[in-house]
Amino acid sequence: MLSIAVLALASTSLASDPPTWVFFADKQVTAGELQPALERRAEQLAPRALRRRMRVRGDRGVDVRDLPLASPYLQAVVATGVQIRATSRWLNAVSVDADAAQRAAIAGLPFVAGMRPVARTRGHDHAPAWTEQSPASAAYGVAETQLALLGVPALHACGLTGAGVVIGVQDSGFSLQHAAFAGLHVLAARDFVQGDDEVADQPGDDEGQDRHGTVVLSLLAGDDGDAFSGVAPGASVILSKTERIGEEQPYEEDLYVAGLEWIEGMGADLFTASLGYYEWYEHPQYDGKTAVVSQAAAVALANGLVMFTANGNEGPEPGTLIAPADVDGIIALGATDLEGQVAGFSSRGPTSDGRIKPDLLAPGQGVWMVQPGTDNEYTQGNGTSLATPLAAGVGALLLEAYPELTPAQMLALLRATASQPDAPDNDRGWGMIGGPAAAGLHCTCTDGDRDGHYAVACGGDDCDDADPARHPGAAEVCDGRDNDCDGDLPADEVDGDGDGVRVCAGDCDDADPSRWPGAVEDPDDCIDNDCDGDGGLACAPTTGAQTSSGGSGTGEHEPTTTNTTSGTTDADATGLTDGASDSGGAVEGAGCGCSTGGPAAPLGLLLGLVGMRRRRSRSRVSSPPQ
Repeated sequence: MLSIAVLALASTSLASDPPTWVFFADKQVTAGELQPALERRAEQLAPRALRRRMRVRGDRGVDVRDLPLASPYLQAVVATGVQIRATSRWLNAVSVDADAAQRAAIAGLPFVAGMRPVARTRGHDHAPAWTEQSPASAAYGVAETQLALLGVPALHACGLTGAGVVIGVQDSGFSLQHAAFAGLHVLAARDFVQGDDEVADQPGDDEGQDRHGTVVLSLLAGDDGDAFSGVAPGASVILSKTERIGEEQPYEEDLYVAGLEWIEGMGADLFTASLGYYEWYEHPQYDGKTAVVSQAAAVALANGLVMFTANGNEGPEPGTLIAPADVDGIIALGATDLEGQVAGFSSRGPTSDGRIKPDLLAPGQGVWMVQPGTDNEYTQGNGTSLATPLAAGVGALLLEAYPELTPAQMLALLRATASQPDAPDNDRGWGMIGGPAAAGLHCTCTDGDRDGHYAVACGGDDCDDADPARHPGAAEVCDGRDNDCDGDLPADEVDGDGDGVRVCAGDCDDADPSRWPGAVEDPDDCIDNDCDGDGGLACAPTTGAQTSSGGSGTGEHEPTTTNTTSGTTDADATGLTDGASDSGGAVEGAGCGCSTGGPAAPLGLLLGLVGMRRRRSRSRVSSPPQ
């Protein structure tokens, strides 16, 4: 069986013919095989990735898009003599190096849904401005100005460093020899160009292959004390090498997709790539749905992965953005100089369907970064490629503050707190990122009980910042407190009679302090004191035999009836009725409280009236039926 993984590129790839995407019609999975296959895939994903997916998607976190490509389909494609470059579960596609005859053979396979060329990357035309001297400042060295434009020093001052956040970084390669990377926490690394785990330059790479990714990584998470700092030095990273820099083979769209799927499945919280693709695409196709990288980015966003990308360096003309910046929901970055003015090279929107791009701005002209190939030197460079990791670093700080942010919420938060939230345009988007405003209460308020809600005293909505069980949205429990902070105490949590037991805890009469679960029963008061549903014995009705006159022996007052045999009423009778003694007591086998002749009230009625008066004097509300 063929391995469903990205294969190393051959050193003799065809330069004249671009690689080809081959899209399959289905995954060749029957209804009976689907559920077991999804369960296996869920087990293969990093637990962190599955939790993110389930939280954002609201379902089990896996679907048919996550299943591998059908092995028979792959075998049939390989049988044409092509070489596989990469596969995509999400797109149900494989990229191959193929000549015209092989492409024609593949197109004739019955399960092939479509084919298209693999797109080229946009070259890096933002050459660094190399310098011999680097100005320094007390806190962040040469990076002071670019960080200050984003409000990063204030975010660091309130304790945010990106700690606990996992960032996937995708680029041309990464050299970690510089002092700024001495403390960097790398969780995993993968080279999708050479097919190994070495992301620095190695034999077979173009000279300087890892330079671009190295400077990007320094802006994101570098840390060299008071000489230099990136935005999120406390974050952990997953590194993916997907891009060749040489002109002979600048086709990496398929490797970009493979790297993105890998990073998402490894459990990253945030993804950043300063790469874009343009060959074979025209502006009408920049609709966020046509470019292959855009399709893959849309799946990653749906899986809860926050994504930052460069808008491109093709400005200042309108509509010069590149894919996947055209995706709705991805955070596309334009660039400014160190005075906050939009750079002339920064690509402009709109997308082909009229949406504003870029989304936001960050410094990208004259930006200070590590100098590749050195141990402790710094230099300046230009490009939206540099604005993107700076913005992604702010995103990581916000995820540290608010770990539950979804991609849509992150985008909305950054837009709402940027420099022109009410007047976005296709030059600046929603404006320069405002880190402190986006962090909001996390940096200006307190969350003493760490329940994710801030104290009312400093502008938050937590009515009790010392109790993690009390905050907006908390479940109400039977404790006599307003747990969900809505200002209303549920009626069944009030202890109206002060007996220490609430209705929600079983108090059957919250107006009578003598009635509560566990109270001592008084056998003579006809009250269910212990709230167990049974009243006192004195109140229990009797159910003896009926009298000869047809009345019941319940002790209740009966209406006057006519005795048809004697022509008199019961009240007129001068003798004892059948079944009654002359003392008013019950005869054996008869009901209690039987009446005697004369106007005297029956004994049962008298006892009943006494009981009723007693109940009314002690109970202010109706008790349940006894």
